[in-house]
Amino acid sequence: MPVSADDRKKRLDDLIKRRDAAREVLQRAQGRLEAARADVTSIEDECRSKGVEPENLAAMVQQLETRYDQAVSDLETKIELVEQQVSPFIGEV
Repeated sequence: MPVSADDRKKRLDDLIKRRDAAREVLQRAQGRLEAARADVTSIEDECRSKGVEPENLAAMVQQLETRYDQAVSDLETKIELVEQQVSPFIGEV
């Protein structure tokens, strides 16, 4: 069955629209990629300004978590000690 000139024109027009839509999607994706790269650079610079190399960030987080856990444990121990020390006086009030 032969294809008419109108069908060929419609097919070409549809393909051109699809190409243009794909081009727009690509341009938006490239814009988002550039923005994300700028964000990464900004975050890396901020890390460095605080004395942390971005490559060592995971190790720094682990170190801070360990220090936090130890500080909370120390605080808990001190509070328990204070509670024990004041417990004899609570009944006298």
